[in-house]
Amino acid sequence: MEAILHFDVSFLMNERQKQVLKVIVEEFVKLHEPIGSSHVVEMLPLSVSSATIRNDMALLTEAGYLSQPHTSAGRVPTEAGYREYIAYTMQEQKELSRRQQEILSKHFKKLKTLQERFKEAAKMLSELSGSVSLLVDETDQVYMSGLSKLPQLPEFRDSDFGEEFMSLLEDPATQMKRLVELEEEGAHPRILLGSDNPVNGKTSIVITRFGPNGKKVISVVGPVRMHYGKTIPALEYIKKILDEEV
Repeated sequence: MEAILHFDVSFLMNERQKQVLKVIVEEFVKLHEPIGSSHVVEMLPLSVSSATIRNDMALLTEAGYLSQPHTSAGRVPTEAGYREYIAYTMQEQKELSRRQQEILSKHFKKLKTLQERFKEAAKMLSELSGSVSLLVDETDQVYMSGLSKLPQLPEFRDSDFGEEFMSLLEDPATQMKRLVELEEEGAHPRILLGSDNPVNGKTSIVITRFGPNGKKVISVVGPVRMHYGKTIPALEYIKKILDEEV
């Protein structure tokens, strides 16, 4: 996991403020519009006043976790906010539901060839994450799924995002292997969020190795506004299945 950079190192979030940030990140990922305090109050699993939430949002903005676009009263997460959210989410040790795990595991066991399993792994990961998924085996064969989702993304209206995203996919085997070689295989997927991504600063990549000696790569590529709470556990579980199958 990359180091979390805070703009205000003296600011330590309390549990309520972590929940406020969590709600704003998840609602912004869903709605792609600034999130106001009244909406946060409705979504919080706490009984708290709008004034308290407005104050929390102001503190989170001052600390660099949120930003206020233009004259909107709502807030959107910054890269630092996403990083803090990811760290908080991973501390919760979220994983796919037992039912989802059973369905995926049984489905994989029915597939006869490794190629079928790789193709299906990419498809399932794309469906679970809502983003583009890429699986690269050690022969540089690429299994890709989810490209049809790209035009539906609000970010795709930004021509720079679209061009950079597509350039990333021109030689995905080389790009993904380059990225995964930057760090040794760990217990969790590596997250290259926005400016951390040396290939394309407008996208995020969640990536991990699998298979003997970690020679194969599976990843999710999407906008910084990615649903990390779904993507990370989905990638972790599919990696686990693939490790057992290969």
